[in-house]
Parts: sequence; C-alpha cells; structure tokens
Amino acid sequence: MARVLPLSTALAFFLLLWAGLGFSALGLGLALGAGLLGYWGVARWQGRMLSQGPSQAALERLAMKEAWRRGGFLRPKDLFPYMGEGEARALLEGLAVRGLCRKEGDGFRF
Repeated sequence: MARVLPLSTALAFFLLLWAGLGFSALGLGLALGAGLLGYWGVARWQGRMLSQGPSQAALERLAMKEAWRRGGFLRPKDLFPYMGEGEARALLEGLAVRGLCRKEGDGFRF
C-alpha cells in the first residue's frame, strides 16, 4: 500500500510526457526516464515521512477519536494498540494540562 503514491506519480509523469512529446520513440525513452525519476523521488520522500512516525497532533486526534468511540472516558491502556501505556499516559496528561480532558480515577474524561 505504501507504493501506491510513487507508482501513481511515475505513471502520471510517463503518460503526460509521452503524450506531450507526440508518442514518439524519443518521447517514450524520455517519459520512461522521467517516470522512474518521479517514482524514485516520491518513494524517498514518502519513506522519510513514514519513518518519522505520527506527529503529536495526530496522536492527540487519535486519543480524542478513541475517547469518542468509548463514550468520553479513556484509560491509557485503551490506547495500547497504537502506543505504549507510558506514552499514552503522557499524552493524556498533556491533554488534561491543556484543559481538553480531566483526570477521573484511573482514566480521563473528555
């Protein structure tokens, strides 16, 4: 699934350049080269983005959506499929400090 974006970019470059150059033999070679360069460039960029992991804002949105699914009450262990319990506790406590939820017993109420 991670290769869909680079493949789409390569296909778009190839088709646009080949059609733009009049479907010639020279155009075919240039279009193939541009498609490969497009694939390589987007694959590298996407790899860097995926290796950084989700941002803090994305993790906070995930916690809020999970709280919504669970009726507004969330425990750190409820986020176990997405992150470790210590990281989840720190995330929820950070949300509580900002006033987006409040601590109730062993969990947090949104």
